[in-house]
Amino acid sequence: MPIHKLKLLNKCQIARNTVEYVFEKPAGLDYIPGQYAGFTLINPAETDAGGITRRFSLVSTPDENYITIAMRIQTSAYKRVLNSLPIGSEIKFAGPSGNFTLHADTTVPAVFIAGGIGITPFYSMIKYAAQHRSQQKIILFYGNQTPDDAAYLEDLHSLQSQNPNFTFVPVMANPDDKWHGETGFITHTLIKKIIPDIDIPVYYICGSPAMVTALQETLVEMGINEDKIRIEDFPGY
Repeated sequence: MPIHKLKLLNKCQIARNTVEYVFEKPAGLDYIPGQYAGFTLINPAETDAGGITRRFSLVSTPDENYITIAMRIQTSAYKRVLNSLPIGSEIKFAGPSGNFTLHADTTVPAVFIAGGIGITPFYSMIKYAAQHRSQQKIILFYGNQTPDDAAYLEDLHSLQSQNPNFTFVPVMANPDDKWHGETGFITHTLIKKIIPDIDIPVYYICGSPAMVTALQETLVEMGINEDKIRIEDFPGY
């Protein structure tokens, strides 16, 4: 696949310890919402055993004229270097890749289950559905510790108001008294509460490996056919 150099246009904090990065978009680049790409640091000031390349889901949609990614700030050398890049710096880009994308039959609903930064591929898919006035029903369960940890929380509420076919179910494990939504964790009880016909949708899970494994097991125990379960995990860097 071709390698491009992208210029960093902007970066901003979008949740606690979570930063969004906006890069220029290569001319003619196309992709499917949900895909990811490899981002390689150029002559980084420090490295560690993880190397200088990481893959990130593309938060932007194909219709937008820039490339956006988001990440949790952690302790790896890669993330320290990326987070310290000045505006105008360049990074190498290879992609897009991946098949964690929405199924083609729009008559079949999609259920997205996201934990933390696992929201990124789903956010691209949900924005794209709104941009194209898709008639496909999409339900998003989005688990975080608190609202302050939830990237794109207000944007997702706004997208629900724009798209009558999109249902947003944020779930907070440790919210404060101001939170009036679902609390605890994403469980079989909550899923059945929101989705009466659980055998119909295709299910997508994205988050930490432990979260993905737990929710995949939950869906199987609920009797969901494994052919209708698609997963992507973010091991963290």
